[in-house]
Amino acid sequence: MSDEQKIEEINAYAKTGDTKSLYLIIKQDPYILQKIVEIPFVHTPLHEAAGQGQTSFAIEIMSLLPSLGKKLDPDGFSPLHIALKERKKETVLALVKFDKSLVRVKGFEGFTPLHYAAKYYPDLDILSCFLLDCQESIADLNNRFQSTVHLVMESRDDEAIDLVLKWLVRTARETVLGWKDDNLNTALHVAARYGCLQAMKIMVKTAKLNKRNSDNHTPLDIAKLYKNDQVTRILIKAHAKTSQQLSPKETAVDYLRSETNILEKAVRGYCFIFKDLTVGVVLVVAVLITTATYQAVLQPPGGIFPADTNSCNTTANATSVLVTAAAAPAPSQGKMVMGEADYNKFMPANTAAFTLSIMIIIFVLHGRPYNVILHACLIFLAYSYLVALESISQTGNVSQIMFILSWNLLSVALFLKMMYYVGRALFEDVWWLRSGGVTWHNMSYLVERPVLRKVMSFARQLRKQSKLIRRLK
Repeated sequence: MSDEQKIEEINAYAKTGDTKSLYLIIKQDPYILQKIVEIPFVHTPLHEAAGQGQTSFAIEIMSLLPSLGKKLDPDGFSPLHIALKERKKETVLALVKFDKSLVRVKGFEGFTPLHYAAKYYPDLDILSCFLLDCQESIADLNNRFQSTVHLVMESRDDEAIDLVLKWLVRTARETVLGWKDDNLNTALHVAARYGCLQAMKIMVKTAKLNKRNSDNHTPLDIAKLYKNDQVTRILIKAHAKTSQQLSPKETAVDYLRSETNILEKAVRGYCFIFKDLTVGVVLVVAVLITTATYQAVLQPPGGIFPADTNSCNTTANATSVLVTAAAAPAPSQGKMVMGEADYNKFMPANTAAFTLSIMIIIFVLHGRPYNVILHACLIFLAYSYLVALESISQTGNVSQIMFILSWNLLSVALFLKMMYYVGRALFEDVWWLRSGGVTWHNMSYLVERPVLRKVMSFARQLRKQSKLIRRLK
């Protein structure tokens, strides 16, 4: 019996789910399944079992040779694609349970099983299974650069659309809504075209409203073009604009040919420094410097004058009155023993090292909400240092100058880092302020004053500079 005949025979067993007969063929030729794998494109027994809904047989084949699960047939479909195409729900769920990576296998036109399910078989159980078990699959695009969100909009299934969009919100992946296909259409453009009202109600709060496609059309233009009146009203209520109401779009060529300004150079320098920075090592060194310099204030060289108290001795006479009186504090009580000349050399240098190390820690800490608490702790630590410094100083002028300079420097450093957090949230839509960037983008188109428009344009230019540097390896 030839290999082709053996494969046909196994395919016949796959139709009926005859597992015992499968092993009879394997006994005759132990390499038969491996021979199937070596064929570039072939309709395997797993394809046949998946299409017929023979779940047990399909899982048996997967157990014997898992690589068959990613094999494409001559039509460009994997076994999971076939199971979806034939609407064999039980088999689909079983295959994904066995191997979650099957959800990301690309087939005909670059469609993954998730893409196929979103567009052609938007079953809620299957979609939720794919999205929960293989969350990374949302990042896959087909050959037209369409995401799962684009395709589920084309299905026009309100429940499936609602499920996918709310999954994006729950997993803080709203940036997917801004991804563009080969015609630069976002999910909002597709929803406007197909009149997806439920999608529109969600996306006007979570997506950028005025993105333009390759035809220079915004979602509002698309809604008007396809005469979707309800969608048009929703977009207008959300203050969306038509392309005619927007200023000309700056192209990549325009940006690259434009002159760089001082702030762009500062952003570029910060990004380069941060890319080359070994954060862990810098933090350890900065913390050691902070600890050493703080200890120098608590225990300065030479020590601190102790407090003096005088009391009258008690006489043996029972009729005598016990008198205890504290002496007035001496001028040097609780002050540093170190002379003024040495103090003026040592303490400014120590304070400068302390202040700069605190500033480095502030700048190096990652931009996360819980780190705001750490920043507050650093400021309180610095304040206690400066108060202690004033308390033990013999002369007030030098300590007051150090207090003012250090406190102002730390305040500026903290302010800049807080602005960095806000800017990062606006530009990158980080999870803890994920709607900030979308809100900022949409509100920027409502600004009418030329000065504010220039500020918005300048901010976008800084964002482009930051993104450009971050892409460098």
